[in-house]
Amino acid sequence: MDVFEDIRTQLVIRARLHDDEASIALKGHLLSEYLLNRIISEKIAGAKKSNRITYSDKLKLLEKRGLLEEEVLNNLRLLNKFRNKMAHELDVSIGDNEMVFHKPNHEVLQVRPKKGRYPQRQYLRLLSHGVLTQLVNHMLLNLRVDPRWKNRLA
Repeated sequence: MDVFEDIRTQLVIRARLHDDEASIALKGHLLSEYLLNRIISEKIAGAKKSNRITYSDKLKLLEKRGLLEEEVLNNLRLLNKFRNKMAHELDVSIGDNEMVFHKPNHEVLQVRPKKGRYPQRQYLRLLSHGVLTQLVNHMLLNLRVDPRWKNRLA
């Protein structure tokens, strides 16, 4: 597989251009939405054009159909929450108690970024990359939907 077809590679490439918290959250959100659209188009016959419904509604639709695991849904909701906060507020702070990640074994991991600068940025990178990894694995192993990035430039 071409490394540029891996959605996680797209996150790394795009995050290098703008490495602030809002950019990381937005890029993770957009790339995860790309994967959600792929699932909807492949698994839900007659679904409305997925680019016309909100991210939150896509999650509700996929949850209702049983197409996403609870942990993945929870992490996607976190990413959506932080992205929305950053889109509507100038100074967003993510509290230590909000820095969590839902693991596949129903365990909630309290994330403690390394000491130093930008702990929120580190957390958003982990959340974005982690949820993309969860989605890619779920798409491959459970849904049999191709998660590769198809919109790249030639």
